[in-house]
Amino acid sequence: MKLSIILISLIVSLNSFAALRFATYNIRNFDYDERSNTPTNKSHLVNTLIDLKADLLAVQEINDTYEFESMININFQGKLKSVFTECGGAHQQKLGFIYNTSKLKLVSFDQDMRTVNPKNPSQTVCNSGSRPLAVGMFKTVDTNKTIIAISLHLKSGGRDNSIQKRFMQLKGVSDLISEYRDNGYENFIIMGDFNSTEYIIGGKIQAKFQSVVKKMELRDLTSNVKCTAYWWGGVQDSRQYPSTLDHILVSPSLAQNKKITTEVRGHCQQLKCEATFESDMGTDFDGVSDHCPIVSEVQ
Repeated sequence: MKLSIILISLIVSLNSFAALRFATYNIRNFDYDERSNTPTNKSHLVNTLIDLKADLLAVQEINDTYEFESMININFQGKLKSVFTECGGAHQQKLGFIYNTSKLKLVSFDQDMRTVNPKNPSQTVCNSGSRPLAVGMFKTVDTNKTIIAISLHLKSGGRDNSIQKRFMQLKGVSDLISEYRDNGYENFIIMGDFNSTEYIIGGKIQAKFQSVVKKMELRDLTSNVKCTAYWWGGVQDSRQYPSTLDHILVSPSLAQNKKITTEVRGHCQQLKCEATFESDMGTDFDGVSDHCPIVSEVQ
């Protein structure tokens, strides 16, 4: 009997992160995108969140956090809760998390400003420059394991100076992870809009991104995803073209010897990441975001 109890305890320990679902979604300027004069289709968004069944969802571009929290509270009645940064960079695009209260407990939440102006990371101006990092410390309800989660939204654009800034921001992310590791933490998940405009093309910049991820001792669960967003492609032909901007990175402690499945949802899934006329993109693209939600299940 004692041996059986020990074996059961060992199995529970080895599978302490079983069936956790991590997701990321850049929700275009919730709840009104001024560039396209389009309000967020909240009913469609709520249905998307239901379908994702995410235990921890990193979100970006939440301009109206009060309205977002109200939407979550009304539709999920405490089963899901949300938390956001106060700062959102020059475009007021806040970041945060939605988490399943039956699976995760929020221990602490903070915004880290080192990505706002990576050339001078000591600057802490709230609503200028790039977005800060949203940093949450969570504990699993069943096993009391600690997970450090980061939601990020790096500098946009495909020009050299934008790419260089992104890699400086990634250096800041790496430094933050190192600080937590120095304090004994080992379970990390970094999710969000990395704006890796060059990733889908391949080549040296993609290789550099992969090298940075490796040096941070993280695994990219989205490395084989065909696309995560659409854009106009730099050509005026009324089409939208696929791109790979969003990633889910995890520490070895969360990925090693685990069964992991990752899939992209929304219009990326429906359109199979093929170039598509803008008139045919559908409600998900028109009413919620040019990005698509990505979900990874770790068993």
